[in-house]
Amino acid sequence: MNVIETKLATMRLSSEGRLIEVHYREGLDLDDEGLMEVQLRRGELTTERCAMIAFFHPNTLADISVMSVDYFGKTNANAQLVALAIVTEDNLGEAMAGVYYSYNPQTFPTRIFRSRQEARAWITEELAKEFG
Repeated sequence: MNVIETKLATMRLSSEGRLIEVHYREGLDLDDEGLMEVQLRRGELTTERCAMIAFFHPNTLADISVMSVDYFGKTNANAQLVALAIVTEDNLGEAMAGVYYSYNPQTFPTRIFRSRQEARAWITEELAKEFG
């Protein structure tokens, strides 16, 4: 299976099997249940080491209540993920993502981008470091 639909997002595994793309749907509020579902279902796409890139629409990252849970730490993300790129299209999303990862640091490199192209370039570099 290369595509999974969750409550909040569409998840896709790249054809090379090394990158999971998470496209959060516009107009939905993020909640604990939905964010945890994305992390838990990552393993249905692949159990191999891979990178992840998550795309958020403006005003998606606005609810502070979801900031207190380490969704990655509660799953096998630290063992599976090589790197995580967050792409957010607004200032609030960038600020919220920055706060979240400062309180919930991960063992894998994590960066926040406003540009999809820059995020993809960085993820490509991180994958090359891991897999050559």
